[in-house]
Amino acid sequence: MDTPLATSLLTRAASGDLEAQYELSWRHALGMELPEDDTEALKWLRLAAARGHALARNNLGARHLSGEGVDADPVEAYRWFHLAAEQGDRKAAKNRDTVAASLTPAQITEALRRAAQAG
Repeated sequence: MDTPLATSLLTRAASGDLEAQYELSWRHALGMELPEDDTEALKWLRLAAARGHALARNNLGARHLSGEGVDADPVEAYRWFHLAAEQGDRKAAKNRDTVAASLTPAQITEALRRAAQAG
């Protein structure tokens, strides 16, 4: 879809605009003014999460918890929730604590190791 919004978002996202990357992810996920495309949604979500966008990190954690578009992996979910929580995202902190209740201490240690690698 070649609309002014799509062109603007893509240009900004490609140039490194973190908010545009996150916005592309949810617009593709919902099909809101852009084609519904989970592959594109995940591409931009992963990029925004890796670059430190707290909401993207929480959403990527939720995807790993549910298995929506990715392998279900509660350790990976904890990792992303933890990173977002460290940035002050309260919802992510609640999500992290909920997931922690179902993990072993070794799994939490692994999730924290992965989180430390992400920065």
